[in-house]
Amino acid sequence: MRNFLLIVFLLCAAVTVAQPDTGSKISAVFEKDSFQIGEHIQYMLSVKYPKDQIALVPDSGFNYYPFEYINKKYIPTRTDSLFAYDSIVYILASYEVIPTQYLLVPVKFIVETDTVQQFTSIDSIFLQRLVKINSEKDVIADARLQDTPEAFNYPYIIAVWASALLIVFFLYKLFGRFILIRYRLFILKRTHNRFIKEYDLLAAQFEQSTDLRIIEQTLAIWKNYLTRLENKPINTYTTTELILLYDQEELESTLQSLDRNVYGGLVSKDTKDALQTIKRFTNRRFQLRRRDITGG
Repeated sequence: MRNFLLIVFLLCAAVTVAQPDTGSKISAVFEKDSFQIGEHIQYMLSVKYPKDQIALVPDSGFNYYPFEYINKKYIPTRTDSLFAYDSIVYILASYEVIPTQYLLVPVKFIVETDTVQQFTSIDSIFLQRLVKINSEKDVIADARLQDTPEAFNYPYIIAVWASALLIVFFLYKLFGRFILIRYRLFILKRTHNRFIKEYDLLAAQFEQSTDLRIIEQTLAIWKNYLTRLENKPINTYTTTELILLYDQEELESTLQSLDRNVYGGLVSKDTKDALQTIKRFTNRRFQLRRRDITGG
């Protein structure tokens, strides 16, 4: 970690050298060469730049790692005929145990419409150890922790599970039937809409092509849907068995008409009306099934 920080700082310094010359000069140093953990440290930044430029220095949002920002003090800007001079004193603190800690900060200059960033040179400060190395080893050796098994709180776990089951039971008693009905209605409606969409698509295709194979496919998906809706093996029923099951004159004439078209190989002008009759019949069966589920 220490080597990594040093490499980062050196790379930043190299970037500074490569930046264009703005006529400015910056420097930053620690007020002393050593510190203690948590001690407030003064880091003094000096900036000299042409009067026609604007200098932007780091504030509390900058990452001063391994230091932490505490405060800063501004010294009023001085100017002469060519340059402006800014001085800022940063109050920092560090809680890292790195023996040698480094810092450099960026200063941005607004030059006409451009922004140029320069870094200060790296300055370092040393950590003062209050405990000798040998003493630290003795403390670590004497402070061995003994593993203690954790007691599993069975009564607490049982109480939590019992409470959860009791809550679920009461919720089921209060809302279980309502939730079940809503779920069954949702599935019923979704299946019906899917059938109607597919049925209408096939009917439209038949109207354009008058291909009798489309009639066969339409009757097949209709029987499969009724099988699921009525919970009966209707997809295995013959036309005669369907007529006996529902005993409706309108459905009887419709199915017989479609059979004559399919098996006779002829398309009549009543075929389109027959498909619409089956659709109306299916919608009525859907509504009856819906009332059965809601009980009303």
